[in-house]
Amino acid sequence: MKSFFSKITSMLKTRRTPLAPCDCSDFIEAAPAQPSLTHLRGVVAARHFHGAPPPASAVEKARRDFVVRSTVFDLQYRCGAGGRCTCAGAPTCRFPQCFTMRPVTKGAEVLAERQVYEVEDAPAPEIRALVALAAEEKLEEVVKGIQHTVDAHLKAGARGRGLEARFIIDGSDGHEFTPATPKTGTDSIHAGANPLREDEDLREEITSLYLWRAALLVNLRRDEQAVSSLLNLAFAVEQKDRTRLYGAAAAWAVLNDMEIIYYRSLVKSCKPFDQAVHFATERPLLLARVFEATRGDDYHTDYCTHVVFSKEVTATVTRAQTAQMHGDFTEDPMRSLCLPLTMPYYRFRVDEEFWKRFYALLCMPPVPPPTPEEAKAQAIDPAAELGLTPNYILDAVGRSMMLHHLVTFADVRDKEIDTGVVVDRVKEMKLLDLQPHPSDYAPVLTTSEMHVAATRMKELLVVVRSFEAKEQERLSGAAAAQRLQRAQSSNDAPNPSAAPPAPSPIEK
Repeated sequence: MKSFFSKITSMLKTRRTPLAPCDCSDFIEAAPAQPSLTHLRGVVAARHFHGAPPPASAVEKARRDFVVRSTVFDLQYRCGAGGRCTCAGAPTCRFPQCFTMRPVTKGAEVLAERQVYEVEDAPAPEIRALVALAAEEKLEEVVKGIQHTVDAHLKAGARGRGLEARFIIDGSDGHEFTPATPKTGTDSIHAGANPLREDEDLREEITSLYLWRAALLVNLRRDEQAVSSLLNLAFAVEQKDRTRLYGAAAAWAVLNDMEIIYYRSLVKSCKPFDQAVHFATERPLLLARVFEATRGDDYHTDYCTHVVFSKEVTATVTRAQTAQMHGDFTEDPMRSLCLPLTMPYYRFRVDEEFWKRFYALLCMPPVPPPTPEEAKAQAIDPAAELGLTPNYILDAVGRSMMLHHLVTFADVRDKEIDTGVVVDRVKEMKLLDLQPHPSDYAPVLTTSEMHVAATRMKELLVVVRSFEAKEQERLSGAAAAQRLQRAQSSNDAPNPSAAPPAPSPIEK
């Protein structure tokens, strides 16, 4: 009987598990064939500019091209349905809940990085040809073309000499620079030429090509290859020339890891689907590789930590806005498991030097509001005219939510240690021949760190609430002024039903 009731209860729980809004299998069933790029461009252009006259200037044409391209990018790459919402018989569009490229900021990062390099007025004809291919979204061909171009530049830079063994020149197979090479012997890295260390212009050119290539690889969902290629190229140049490569590697690595954590959260709260399970269980975490590469290099460790921190704060705020505006609970910083899973990962799974720096950034004092002079200068900023939230408030919002989850995690771990739960967990793992990891038993924060984190969270919340109160007061004042203006306008307007005024003696 007990087994029967357990089975029924389990079935009811399964039925109550919600479908993930980014599970677009209903779109694929309704329209099995993914729409072509031409179809998507036509639909987007018609919906945005139907009936509009031809662009009157080059600026207007560029604006329209940007609108079409960015919207098509969202449909083709970020949307789990691949733009099938534009097909006949498809379900209603669920933008942006349909995005499978997560966090919600990741697709915008990819598109922005591509636009930096995909310019029509590139100086070299081979680069212009690659840009033309990218405009037609033939990304695999562009990736291979970039590798061939890099190979040709390296061969030309060697001027007939043999290259270091770290360079595998075989663009046809997509091989990249290898991180592990012999250190002695005729095939060692010291036995050949390294044009990247000899020619600054060549180094900058190849670095830019590899940064573009990495963005394309992420676009193709090959994040691991993108990060590895940047780190491998960084090993081939002098330490002082690695900043752009390390920074890009850290950015793509943290976005990859945030995406994996998102899907791990999703499969715990929604009905799993194939892509979610693949991302949650089969994709590798990459951030630790970046900080392994920068170990012993304090400057680049600091730099990469700042990159990770800024991406995390930006994503946290954007997730909160998306949840509020579009009802996407799957990334909600306070309702989903994204941040509760992220904090243990950063604390125990990346790197100790990274965590020290990340915690210090997280617990910085609140960013001060702009001075009167700065506020006056910002008054003419279009963002201010649109009523957008100031950056120092966004920083306070993002960090306060992150600190909330960190303090909660630390408090729960302290209670587990006090009640013996941690000891029992370690014993069970050893009985199963599993090696306990510090994330299974170690304290999260010291007493002083806990005090600092809790205090800073309260200070940030005070900043946020103070701004909200001022905004509420400002909006109330603006609404009252509008009502008064409307009342005055109605009083000043002539009343057609009123009797005309008596003529003056002069008029008589």
